[in-house]
Amino acid sequence: MANPSELKINGITMPDPGLEGITISTEKVWSADTGRTASGRMVGTVIARKTTVKLKWPVLTRAQAAVIEQAVNSGDFVPMRFTDMTGASVEKTVYFSTPTYTLYSWANGLQLVKDVSVEGIER
Repeated sequence: MANPSELKINGITMPDPGLEGITISTEKVWSADTGRTASGRMVGTVIARKTTVKLKWPVLTRAQAAVIEQAVNSGDFVPMRFTDMTGASVEKTVYFSTPTYTLYSWANGLQLVKDVSVEGIER
């Protein structure tokens, strides 16, 4: 899991996503002429590998959720810094899926938000 100070979107430090809060996947992008031949053999060329980072927070205050909302809507393509599985700090330029939130309950006069999630998809 990333250190909270390492998870940044457009330079803004994000709340700690907590246990199992960051999922990283890499997708191959294939050339336009990719497909199967008449014999069933796969042909094509991998032209790029792009990363998707799924972020999930269990419970946040509305103020913490607002920080995430502001960061993911701060531009069309923005830098995101995170710690990968090797422990290296990585920065990717990403765009974001639509963030989702569940309004949870009130505690100590604060409304809590749970299951906040969003995906950063490499440009």
